[in-house]
Amino acid sequence: MKRLATQTSDIRIINLNEKTPEGRNMVMAVVSTSQDKTPKGLKESGKPTVLIESGIHPGEVNGKDAGLMLLRDLTVGKQYPGLLKKVNVLFIPAVNPDGDMRRSAYSRINQNGPDVTGWRLNANNLNLNRDFTKLDSPEIRNVVNVMATWDPDFFMDVHSTDGINYQYDVTYCDNGNGWSPAAKAWMDKSMTPKVYKDLKAMGHIPNVCISANDNSDITKGYYPYSSDLARFSNQYGDIRGIPSILVELHALKPYKQQVLGNYVLYKSILESVAADPKGLKNAAEKDHAMRPARTVLTWKAPEKVPDVEFKGVTYETEKSPITGDDVVIWSNKPKTYTVPLTGMTEPDLIIKRPKAYVIPVQWQSIIKRLKEHGINMTVFKQPTTLNVTVYRMKDIRLGVGFEPDRAGGAKLPGYEGRLLITGTPVPVKRRVTYPAGSVEVFTDQRLGTLAMNLLEPRSPDSFLQWGFFNSMMTTGEEPERYVMEPMARAMLKQDPKLEAAFKAKLKSDKTFANDPNARLMWFFEHTPYIDANRYLYPIGVIPS
Repeated sequence: MKRLATQTSDIRIINLNEKTPEGRNMVMAVVSTSQDKTPKGLKESGKPTVLIESGIHPGEVNGKDAGLMLLRDLTVGKQYPGLLKKVNVLFIPAVNPDGDMRRSAYSRINQNGPDVTGWRLNANNLNLNRDFTKLDSPEIRNVVNVMATWDPDFFMDVHSTDGINYQYDVTYCDNGNGWSPAAKAWMDKSMTPKVYKDLKAMGHIPNVCISANDNSDITKGYYPYSSDLARFSNQYGDIRGIPSILVELHALKPYKQQVLGNYVLYKSILESVAADPKGLKNAAEKDHAMRPARTVLTWKAPEKVPDVEFKGVTYETEKSPITGDDVVIWSNKPKTYTVPLTGMTEPDLIIKRPKAYVIPVQWQSIIKRLKEHGINMTVFKQPTTLNVTVYRMKDIRLGVGFEPDRAGGAKLPGYEGRLLITGTPVPVKRRVTYPAGSVEVFTDQRLGTLAMNLLEPRSPDSFLQWGFFNSMMTTGEEPERYVMEPMARAMLKQDPKLEAAFKAKLKSDKTFANDPNARLMWFFEHTPYIDANRYLYPIGVIPS
């Protein structure tokens, strides 16, 4: 890529802000006919900017190879002389350079080429396409900084599939019913019909992304990666209001076919963006202006789902002498099935949009990450007293990661290096004096829904559920038995209502009745000695 840049003034290579955990630079190509290749210069060009990232999972490298080919042909190759006059391109060839350099012929057991690839995870063993909300990795902080600084008009993240065999070789998913409906409508009308037509003309078979509900029985249908969690690249772009797609080239197809299919996809999308920049911009502006009073944070599949045609292949099952279970034997013989499409199209978690959130100054790790996302906030210059709602968590337990197969292979609880939690948030109204340096985050901003997704305790991508507040999910002071036991006896004598409640609890809750410590703690919780901040999620909410 650097050699290419020496041959043309249309390419500028820059290093992104942070180095990787192993000290490597992450590079990005700024591709434009504009002389000024800064964020300001690209905006002033009046042309839409498309951000392409590849190599977030380094074994899945078709996007890198196709991207380098496209950069060559857009510039020194002069294959499409008018295209670069209408569109700018930002290209990150390797989001995970450390994983890319952990090269081996044994990196991708599930993939048909290339012969030598990098490793899926980064040097800290993190899956970077699970990090877009928590921002634990410098690599994804770099990508998010590009989004915030360069403000691209379209974003695509390129992968290869896992899973099952079928006829489709080029698939991609947009944001579905997600947070940017106008962008979705633009893609459905102005982009996808052209992209599918161009792919078919070159011998490819396109479709939405495919994740089978049962890898051994395709008749149970599949779901696309749409309306998903914002920890994933395309859904993160969506919640930021950037029209976004996640691309999956079928890993079982010959590698050359994957690269060439990806190349056609890139070119067709750039042409679509170049052909209707005003429509794309108008769609994005509509999405940026949305401030829904009742905001959807997650979606689910409806009870009734449509049946769709599925271009699969024939297969057989046989009993495995290794596992004792049935194993699928795929063929490459085409067969068309009719299967359910179980897309997540029905709103699930809906939250009333608050006016603002307040983060106490001591939670600098949260404030820092909100700033890294580009979320605007007001810093209190002096102690400030506010009426807020906070949440005390009940039924706290360990959460489960998105991928149960990885959890099954883990030696410790947790997911992506974090001890996830879930629980039931119980609202508590308080008047709180926040120290100077605390911050207020208003939801009336472009990234207000992203702020909700990160700060609402019921959101699966909240900092709470990712385990950033686990130190709060405990009681700092507990009574000794020799103190609490006689105090509890005295409390029963002095308070008939408390005695009745204790007897009712013993009768209704056998686990409680059989746990001496739980019984003592019950009495402790009815004393003024109990920690008022126990199990407290300390983010304050100011209602709308």
